[in-house]
Amino acid sequence: MRWLIRTVMTSRKGVTTRSDDSYSGSNLTIGRSAANAVFLSDLKAALEHARVVPLKANRYRVESLISSGVRVDGKLQSAAGAGVGSKLLIGATQIEFIKAPDGYDAAVEISEIEQDEADEAAGAKVATSLAETWLGKRGPAWLFFVAFLAIGLIIPIVGDQVPAVNDTLRSTPGLPSDGVWESGTLQAAHHFFGENCELCHAKPFQSVRDEQCIACHTATPAHADDSFFDLPALTNTPCAKCHKDHNGLDGLIVDRQALCTDCHANLDTTTQGKTLLANASDFTHDHPQFKVELAGWDADGNYAPRRELLGSPTLSEDSNLKFPHDVHLAADGIAAPSGERVLACADCHAPEPGGALMEPVAFDTMCHECHTLGFDPAAPDRQVPHGNAAEVVYMLEGYYADKALRGTVADASAPQVVRKRRRPGEAITRQERLEITQWSNEAAMRTAKGLFEGQACGVCHDVSRVGEGDSLTWNVAKVRIQGVWHTDARFTHQSHVTMNCESCHAAGVSDSSNDVLLPGIDTATWKGETVVGCRDCHGGEDVPNKVASPCIDCHQYHGHTELTLAGS
Repeated sequence: MRWLIRTVMTSRKGVTTRSDDSYSGSNLTIGRSAANAVFLSDLKAALEHARVVPLKANRYRVESLISSGVRVDGKLQSAAGAGVGSKLLIGATQIEFIKAPDGYDAAVEISEIEQDEADEAAGAKVATSLAETWLGKRGPAWLFFVAFLAIGLIIPIVGDQVPAVNDTLRSTPGLPSDGVWESGTLQAAHHFFGENCELCHAKPFQSVRDEQCIACHTATPAHADDSFFDLPALTNTPCAKCHKDHNGLDGLIVDRQALCTDCHANLDTTTQGKTLLANASDFTHDHPQFKVELAGWDADGNYAPRRELLGSPTLSEDSNLKFPHDVHLAADGIAAPSGERVLACADCHAPEPGGALMEPVAFDTMCHECHTLGFDPAAPDRQVPHGNAAEVVYMLEGYYADKALRGTVADASAPQVVRKRRRPGEAITRQERLEITQWSNEAAMRTAKGLFEGQACGVCHDVSRVGEGDSLTWNVAKVRIQGVWHTDARFTHQSHVTMNCESCHAAGVSDSSNDVLLPGIDTATWKGETVVGCRDCHGGEDVPNKVASPCIDCHQYHGHTELTLAGS
């Protein structure tokens, strides 16, 4: 479609000039962007302001591309029909539809009008006061008052008193039920019963009572044992005093630091000297060094963990494992069966699903590739199991017995019966059987000694002899590696994936598995390496330039291990 675009310009001396331009396209776009068919330099025009769509001969549809609409023939509207003589006003620019001359399908004439004339045209149809409309003041005010009174008070009260009506109001979208009284969004966990207000609000105009909370939270751990903590402010406080719902999806749980520090800033006085905990009022300025839990057992073999302060001279993990981190993390690598291999922390330490803790180190998947358990150079693929000593000896006895029965053993010190080639099905005498049994048992025991007491098991484990002679066996000390160091705190590796392992764990300079490679609360130097502390990145609730970490980010609020809310 061919458009004629005629621009009319009037000079200061009143001389009028016209310039014609043509445009080919189905629609005529108008705006301040240079990509439009009609370019307007007026700042009141949008980049894409309007579009003219031809309908039939000399008839058009003007569509606004902005939310405020366009003014066609003095009326502001989002879309309007137009014909020859219709005028489109954008700022001080007037676009008039004219009859298309020969050779053109449509034509427009563009001109500028005086600003006061444009303002008058724009405001001519706009009422400036209620007096200029059919609306009054008092009537609508009373109408809205009665409507809001009914919606916000009368209808919900009727529904609250008549259960059948209340069910209808709650189940019908758009009808005003007692839900209009909600002061804010419910806690996310309470949304599944959010329509049943009476589950919590048992009596009108009364705060939620503890009975309503405990009805659902029967198995929730109690906050404190009042037989040990004689603190009425902790044990006799109603649930709703701290846990106020309708404060957002996460608003029910109080995370203010003061909730904890009101007591913990002066614990020795608050608990009359019964506590073993140190005072803490703010993670930045007043928080004790961390303690870790170390695995331990009493004389009867019962698990009896001990707690020690990080940085203590006596801090040591007795894991019964010989593992020097510095050797395995050497920059030039370690000698592996497949060649030199450079290891990183992630080769042995993998996060468990969810990323909170690390999966236990397993020999088969993390150690076996380098620490093979072969025992016979003539059979490099045969390996003993990584298990207890009895299983190893049993496997070796079977292996050497089978080898002796087959014959051709390449051992000059072995009896002739196990060195000679034997024909299939050849019978052996009782004496030969005794010699085979004796040799295979001695070979198995000799190999076992080499494994347990030589450069195999003893490389990583503490191995001791048990018994002598035919009853000789070995005891491999059980590996006891602590899995969770901060048992009373919350920590997740997933939140720290942007950190390098070496920033917090100085494994590269650790030459003993007894080292506890955990960061403390402050930056420290350990064996010449600088290890960042938690306070390098985290601070108290109001810290301006670190991660604000109130108490409950790391500590559970008095979660009793046995006592529940219902039983407290």
